[in-house]
Amino acid sequence: MSEDPAHRSYWRVGHSGDPLGFVPAEICEYSHRFDDLRRRFRTVYIAELAETCFRETLADFRPKLSAIGNFQREMGAAAATDLPAWPITAAWRREHVLAPLHLTLHGPIYDLTDIAQRRSIEERHSELLLEHGMQHLDLHEITTSRRIVTQTIAGDLHDKGVAAIRFPSHLDGNPCIAVFEGRGALHLDSAIVPLTDPPPEQLLKVTAAWHLTLAPVLTSKPD
Repeated sequence: MSEDPAHRSYWRVGHSGDPLGFVPAEICEYSHRFDDLRRRFRTVYIAELAETCFRETLADFRPKLSAIGNFQREMGAAAATDLPAWPITAAWRREHVLAPLHLTLHGPIYDLTDIAQRRSIEERHSELLLEHGMQHLDLHEITTSRRIVTQTIAGDLHDKGVAAIRFPSHLDGNPCIAVFEGRGALHLDSAIVPLTDPPPEQLLKVTAAWHLTLAPVLTSKPD
């Protein structure tokens, strides 16, 4: 188990109405990576870097390679640089905020970036892994979309008293934390950062690298 994380600072991009909250129970589909298969607990996700939060949140805004290929076939390969950037809408920017925070946990963090801890999970769930064609629980396997594997592991760790799981982002490899419902609380460290104009530096860094645009946020007119 990893050391007490209370001294660390984290970040979360969340809904402006409740940026540190879990997905409301009435709309929760228990589809997140470490949600419980038996729907006993939800999870909330945070990261050590604000940029990781934005990458995880904005990944679906990136134009897909298939769309880029179709554009090039229609307009010519030389037109690739003219592919319109996908906009992050003003509505999305108003509805989300960046929150600096720290944790209070009632139990340890299980660190899946630690080889020994990951090996222990691998041995305990060997039949599950083999059933899904996995010879090892490597970092790549943790970040795949096979939710039955990661959710089963989460349920097992929850039953053993674990409060949260540390794992790598599938987008940049930087550490993320999944906090189990009922085992931890998120607390603001300082003021919430709005994503309206002027946008925070971390948001600009991520959108620039992915060639995304930020729709301006108007104060008096709707989208």
